[in-house]
Amino acid sequence: MAKSDQNRPSAASGSKRFGAFGGVFTPSILTILGVIMYLRFGWVVGNAGLGGALLIVLLAHVISIVTGLSVSSIATNRTVGPGGAYFMISRSLGGPTGAAVGIPLFFAQALSVAFYVVGFVESLSMLAIDLDPRIIGSVVCLLLALLSLKGADWAIKVQYVVMAAIVLSLLSFFLGRGSAPPAQIAWTNPDGLPFSVIFAVYFPAVTGIMAGVSMSGDLKDPRRDLPVGTMAAIGVGLLIYAALPIWLALNADQAMLVGNLNVMWEISRVPALIFAGVWAATLSSAIGSLLAAPRTLQALSLDRFMPRIFARTSGAGNEPRIGLVFSFLLAEVAILLGGLDVIAQVLTMFFLATYGVTNLACGLEKWAASPSFRPTFSVPFWVSILGAAGCFYVMSIIDLPAMIVALLACAVIYFLAQRRSLGNAFGDARHGIWAGLVRTSLQHYRRAKFHPVNWRPNLIIFGGSLARRSYLAELGSALVQDRGIVSFSQLIEGTVADCADQREDSLALLETQVRQEFPNLFCRVDLVEDIHRGMVQVAQSYGVGNFEANTVMFGWTDKAERQEALLEALRDLLLLDRSALVVRYDLDRGFGLGRRIDIWWGGLQSNGGLMLLLAYLLHSHDRWRDSEVRILTVVSSNRQRAKAIRELERITLQTRLSAKIQVIRSKGASIDSLMETESGESDLVFIGLRQPREDESAEQFFGRYQELLQVLPTTILVASSPSFEGAPVLFDELDFADDAPEEGDDDGESAGPSGQLPP
Repeated sequence: MAKSDQNRPSAASGSKRFGAFGGVFTPSILTILGVIMYLRFGWVVGNAGLGGALLIVLLAHVISIVTGLSVSSIATNRTVGPGGAYFMISRSLGGPTGAAVGIPLFFAQALSVAFYVVGFVESLSMLAIDLDPRIIGSVVCLLLALLSLKGADWAIKVQYVVMAAIVLSLLSFFLGRGSAPPAQIAWTNPDGLPFSVIFAVYFPAVTGIMAGVSMSGDLKDPRRDLPVGTMAAIGVGLLIYAALPIWLALNADQAMLVGNLNVMWEISRVPALIFAGVWAATLSSAIGSLLAAPRTLQALSLDRFMPRIFARTSGAGNEPRIGLVFSFLLAEVAILLGGLDVIAQVLTMFFLATYGVTNLACGLEKWAASPSFRPTFSVPFWVSILGAAGCFYVMSIIDLPAMIVALLACAVIYFLAQRRSLGNAFGDARHGIWAGLVRTSLQHYRRAKFHPVNWRPNLIIFGGSLARRSYLAELGSALVQDRGIVSFSQLIEGTVADCADQREDSLALLETQVRQEFPNLFCRVDLVEDIHRGMVQVAQSYGVGNFEANTVMFGWTDKAERQEALLEALRDLLLLDRSALVVRYDLDRGFGLGRRIDIWWGGLQSNGGLMLLLAYLLHSHDRWRDSEVRILTVVSSNRQRAKAIRELERITLQTRLSAKIQVIRSKGASIDSLMETESGESDLVFIGLRQPREDESAEQFFGRYQELLQVLPTTILVASSPSFEGAPVLFDELDFADDAPEEGDDDGESAGPSGQLPP
């Protein structure tokens, strides 16, 4: 359970007062059959024609129905707490995503209050009341806010009276007849406004379902009440809005529909009932929005995405009165600044974004196939995904710049919420969604044929304690970055029976350390009977299917008693086709200033290809980006030196590696002394690590390298796996296919220290 859920006021989340009819259907249908129906629907039919109006109704209700199905599916999977759509989204896609949608949703609900109040004021103008509409609107908004302070119980009781008034007004409308019926029905209107503009004005009529969803914290049984009440309201609304344009087109010509906003009064048998209906609908819808907005704000505040003051409640019903006052102030600003049509388009964007993300949340939950998502009302994931796509498409055709601004605003809110690191753990579906993506990707990865050009480092670091060998994590993180997978592995000697608790504690500590210092590292802790045997076991078993580690990294050892086991592990790792990076770390100098990287070259087909690639990867990291990369090799004659320079110049040109070439004539000097002279002051050195012979002892193998490493700074000894092909990764296809550098000179003389160190 989320931490914030545990801390929610019990009464606020447990005041179960309303059922599906009173708590969901009634507020939803009263908001659906509101100001648009009475004051703008004739205008919609006139501008679009009967065919266009029916298409608009159908399209809007398809989005509404799919969203209702998604809401029903989520609601029947888990108990929906206070906050309605915000609660559902945050518990499905995480708190930051919930905040990114919930905060705009709150503002949309607050603006809805102004929308309905302005509609009420417009209806008063038909009575020739000559007062400033802003003054009337402000007074009405204040009175509604004062009435709403009495609580949701009072508002729900009033809604039954309002519903009766709306039913009577509709009966009066459908029983009436126009004074001059058209000669024929106008199915289209070529001279009307663009489809997107008409749709934007109409769409707020179908956003009423959020009024019922927002009452989720006050329902007796949200799992049952939300689906039943929501789908019933959508169905009834669709029937009424499908019948209205037909009756309007039969009783009024197109010019009257476009130019006369009072057309419903003209057709109605008892016009006074239309006044009663529009007043009841607009005022009740405004009250519904005044109840919904502070509850969304309260839920955001309880999750600490808004100031905590808005979480405070008052009275026996734990009403969010501070949030209500804030919602009233926002509505008042909107009343003073905007007209009905302007507010309608803003609301359309906000509600479409909420609908889209609600559908997306349900679709992704279903697609991720998490065992915890077991709704009793199941919806195919593609239905919800198509619903989300439809919402965003409709946003784009209505007003693409406004859509971009709205989505950017949501993105800014998301990143701000993400950075706050509030520690809320909602048990949301993100883990399952990522798991589903990994599963799908692995299935495609398995079917794709591997080509050497697609090689990337999948690295396991056998580092033991991160505190002691953080340099391995630093180096591995810098090498891999976001080009592959890098895992830090800690091996503990012991049995499962004796060390299971130690493993769990070590893993928790390692996770914490890695997350803070090296966010691109994964980590694992394994119990093994022997450390070096364990390295081989983990290296060959780590991964899924053919997605496995191809490179291992571990530290050099100066201790003679450990060298035999390490040599055996190195042999096995190479036999398992893993490349090995053995790091001898200079405790005094570390990585120095990160100014110079040396590669001691022994030929492309030995370990040179992997060393070049590793140097390129490291050089792209922030710490090493300004470093100088040098490729050094030793020859015995001027002829060899000229050829080596030509070959290395071609290699660096074709590999696009910015490196300085340095070919050294030995003149009888030992390789050790030359390397000490040239690289003693460097910050990092790459040298080749040859494959140990079967009859070679640990003393022989390590002893030779030990002498060399004593005179070098921090050094990475590189042993390429037998199957590693550096040329396809480093060179363009034509470069390495037709003109690839050769290992040695054409006269059999080596262009590098073949048979010497480094190989």
